[in-house]
Amino acid sequence: MEKVLEYKSRVEKGIIEDYAKINTKLSKEKEHLDSLKSQYEQNGHKEKPKADLNNMKMQFLYKEKLKNEMTYQEKKVANINKKLEEVRIDLVEARKDRKIMENLREKDKEHYEKKIKEHEQKELDDLTIMKYGRR
Repeated sequence: MEKVLEYKSRVEKGIIEDYAKINTKLSKEKEHLDSLKSQYEQNGHKEKPKADLNNMKMQFLYKEKLKNEMTYQEKKVANINKKLEEVRIDLVEARKDRKIMENLREKDKEHYEKKIKEHEQKELDDLTIMKYGRR
C-alpha cells in the first residue's frame, strides 16, 4: 500500500512540475503578445512624416508583419492555454488518486489498530477467566 501511495505522490509531483513549466511558458508568451500589441499600437500613433511612398510602404509592411506575428502569437497562447488546462485536469485526477490511497491507508491502519485492541482485550479476558478459574 505504501509503495502505491509513494508512486501516486511521485506522479502528482511530476504533474505539478509540468504545470509550473507550462504556466511559466504561458506567462512569457503572453508578455511577448502584449509587447507585439504595444508595438502595433505605437506604430499606428506615430506622427506621419511627409507622405513618402517608400516610407508608407515600409510602414504598411511593418504593420502587416506585426499583425501576422500577433495572430501567430495568439494561436500559440491559445494552444498553451489548452495544454495547461489538460495538465490541470490531470493534476486534479492525480490528487484524487493520491487522496483515495491515503484514505485507504488510514482505513487499513484503523482496522489494524481495532484488530490489535480486540486481540489484546481477548487476551485480557482469557487471563481474567484463568485467574478467577483457579480460585
